Amino acid sequence: MPPTAPRPCDPSCCRRRRSLCAIALCGLALCHGAQAEPYPARSVEIIVPWAVGGGSDAVARAFADAATRLTGQSFVVINRPGASGAIGHQEGAAARADGYKLTMVTPEVSLAYLQGIGKTQWSDFQYVARINIDPIALVVKADAPWSTLEQFTDYARSHPGLASISNSGVGATYHLAAIALEKKTGLSFNNVPYIGAAPAVMGLLSGQVDAALATTGEVGVHVKGGKLRMLGVMSERRLKDFDQVPTFHERQIDVQLDTWRALAAPKATPAPVLATLRQLVDKVTQDSAYRHFFARQFLGLVNEDGVGLRARLDRESAFYTEAVNKLQLAK
Repeated sequence: MPPTAPRPCDPSCCRRRRSLCAIALCGLALCHGAQAEPYPARSVEIIVPWAVGGGSDAVARAFADAATRLTGQSFVVINRPGASGAIGHQEGAAARADGYKLTMVTPEVSLAYLQGIGKTQWSDFQYVARINIDPIALVVKADAPWSTLEQFTDYARSHPGLASISNSGVGATYHLAAIALEKKTGLSFNNVPYIGAAPAVMGLLSGQVDAALATTGEVGVHVKGGKLRMLGVMSERRLKDFDQVPTFHERQIDVQLDTWRALAAPKATPAPVLATLRQLVDKVTQDSAYRHFFARQFLGLVNEDGVGLRARLDRESAFYTEAVNKLQLAK
């Protein structure tokens, strides 16, 4: 039999085939490019759910400076204060999961949710690492009439509801610390909320309030500089840099609370990006300028892997749930 002559190609069909092939090849090229692109290939944002000048802001900026030097890409801090951290936490959790928008998560991610202030939970993030932990301290102005914790509590006892203590926002960790102190002592304070720890400390420095609850990273420089006096710390033992300051437990007030900052990414962030970020945290933690900043600002330096941190946060969430219910903070 003579060979069958090939059927002529329909012009429209051929055009469709060529278009499909072109799209497929383009998709392969884009896919290959995305896989080959190093991370980070452009600037990275770090959302801080608190105001400029506080401990979370300081930790984030120190990390961003070191990460920028080590990677050659800009790490930029974006402050999103408000609603006890809920605004910033929500934006960070809802960000595109590509590693280019991270969040400096704080304990308020659980506290705000449990109190009905925010909708974001601690489990809505993938954690790179916890990079800071600080105990909470009670401070007054250096020229205040109270030189000891006992003197301040005696004043509060004789003036119910008048002794004013600033905190970083309704429902935030420092507010929880003040309410826990009230419950343990039977005292009543005038708890004054600010939009973050830095404004709360400025409120004390300017004489707007009698005292403040904040961490050593936020008040340590002022204490060493002679502007503030630290009356007590809510830690298990006395602090190395403030060894003359008693713990609350030493004064028969059983309150131990701290705050922390953890670098986190949206929940769907790819594992290779998370691995790269964890390697970066390891490098940053060894950076001499970074370590010096933490020491100079009295910030607690840690590097706790995010995988193990999740189990701790699960337990901490249970603790906060009990505390919020016991203190009747839920709305």
